[in-house]
Amino acid sequence: MLSKMSISCSQLVILIVLLITIIVLALTVSQSYFNSSEINLLVKNAEEHGLEYKLVIHNQFTNSYSFQVADKINN
Repeated sequence: MLSKMSISCSQLVILIVLLITIIVLALTVSQSYFNSSEINLLVKNAEEHGLEYKLVIHNQFTNSYSFQVADKINN
């Protein structure tokens, strides 16, 4: 016969907290990756077109940013 697994309430809470932590970490890493990729693309395109830009990184963990493009570089 199969025996039932017994999980105590504290073990269940620990498992839930661990699962939430893993999900939050995965989402943070993926957001950081996609923001970094987008920043690289924006900077590359601005430089190719000879545009001045202002890039401000607001959060180092998620790479949240603001990006502004000015008019063409004055000669």
